[in-house]
Amino acid sequence: MSRKKLEVYTYTAPAHWACYFINDDPSGLEDFEIRQADKWIASLNLGAPVAVEDVGFMQWPDARMSGHCNLASECSEYTFLK
Repeated sequence: MSRKKLEVYTYTAPAHWACYFINDDPSGLEDFEIRQADKWIASLNLGAPVAVEDVGFMQWPDARMSGHCNLASECSEYTFLK
């Protein structure tokens, strides 16, 4: 019997998206922020993150570099398993 190895992916994105991704709680987010977060996570095609860790202020998080958020901000590193 062969087992597939889990792959771990990490990406940086705005920290204020964490509660939405981890707890499915968009309270405190504006509609446009929810749309940005949804577009970014859909573009990854990895499902929901399994862990989040604060990384501090970043000018160019992965989500901004891919065009899914506009501003530098406090960021977190989101970990996904596939």
